Amino acid sequence: MLWRIHVSLSILSICTYTLQSANMSSPQTPFSILFKSKKVTMELELLSKEIIRPASPNHLQTLSLSLFDQFLPSTYVSAIFFYDDQANQEEIVVQRLKGSLSQTLSLFYPFAGRIKDGVTVHCNDEGALFTEARADILLYDFLRNPSDADLVHKLIASPDHADPDTWPLLHVKVIFFRDRGFAVAVSVSHKICDAASLSTFVCSWTKAAKGYADTVNPEFAAADFYPPADITIEFPPLHVHETKSKTKSFYFGALMIEKLKNKASDGKRVPQATRVESITALLFRCMTKAHQSKVGEITEFAITQTMDLRPRVSTSLLPHKAIGNFFFLPLFMESSESKMEIQETVSKLHRTKEELNELIRNDPEDAKSRVEAKERIASAMLTSLCEVSPETETYAVSSWCRMSFYEADFGWGNPVWVAPDSIDKTQVVLMDAKDVGGVEAWVTLSETDMAMFENDDELLFFVTPSPSVLI
Repeated sequence: MLWRIHVSLSILSICTYTLQSANMSSPQTPFSILFKSKKVTMELELLSKEIIRPASPNHLQTLSLSLFDQFLPSTYVSAIFFYDDQANQEEIVVQRLKGSLSQTLSLFYPFAGRIKDGVTVHCNDEGALFTEARADILLYDFLRNPSDADLVHKLIASPDHADPDTWPLLHVKVIFFRDRGFAVAVSVSHKICDAASLSTFVCSWTKAAKGYADTVNPEFAAADFYPPADITIEFPPLHVHETKSKTKSFYFGALMIEKLKNKASDGKRVPQATRVESITALLFRCMTKAHQSKVGEITEFAITQTMDLRPRVSTSLLPHKAIGNFFFLPLFMESSESKMEIQETVSKLHRTKEELNELIRNDPEDAKSRVEAKERIASAMLTSLCEVSPETETYAVSSWCRMSFYEADFGWGNPVWVAPDSIDKTQVVLMDAKDVGGVEAWVTLSETDMAMFENDDELLFFVTPSPSVLI
């Protein structure tokens, strides 16, 4: 199946992350960078850089990018894991992480390759970038201000001119805090990885770090599910938003989530709303209110909730441990005249799930039926993309819940906190909180919209803005 398409692709950036940058040709000797925020001043000393290659180079030499991989913006999918470990173990930590990373790259070999011409991954074992750094503050002090997305980003960002569109496709950064504690930041090119793939990779790496063999071999099947496009077609440029954005985290406790679910549930249409549906509907309502308060005219905007296809389709269509971008973007348009009532939004979100269930309907024993199901999914997503112009304001929520990030134990216990990197434009990432049942929402809006959003009384009834992390 060969796709010949001409659509506005800027909408694909709604599920991606901001590029981390610096100079790849910088010297190898340590140097320091001073980062300041309103609450914390942190000096970060860059200690070393090293290329980590697969321990067993025996694999496919070329991997094709899928239809949507090819046109995703050049960004990284990133998460950072914080550990409250004993002091004076830096060498032990680094050596264990490097050795186990090399073993894991033998399974995830495209992560050690280089993208060529924007359409294939050359699996040449060029390696992943491994960086060590030291922060001059206590882990405890850093976690007292966990919502400072700028500082979180500085911890994650590469000291080099890392290019997710070519190399390195994987960047790991280990940061040691003063006296005790460290963080492990993991960034993988969005061209070959989504959040679920990142979780699978980290899970495999932690097993290797503890001396266990991973029994699940990852499958790089994106090009089989979403066949590549005809690259001879000229696509329009992505629409770039110049507005300054701000990212902040908001905590939903388990008790408040139950109250919100009760408010979001509708006895007729959606008898029992899920926690993700309920939180998503509330955030959409408050985000759009914040934006419309300063627009003053009737406008249209798009709403989407990124769906991971793996748990929704049969293994005959897609292995549940498939690595790549296996998302579906159901879009629906709203007008600024809409009040975005929570129950109504939940009903629409629920309807998109039912429509996706119809698209993926197939006979597992019939090869033709499986192909037709894949074509329906791809066609439906392309149709949605065609309906939105590059100038349309788009609000997106991606759920990282139930992805086991808090089980990332490299041998020093589970992380005390996990965070995504700063995100771009009008987007939300939902993550499980450290406590059972809680959810952290990382919200990115323009600075002016955020000023309205974070003071919304309806939002503040359900959330705790920027709570400290206790260790």
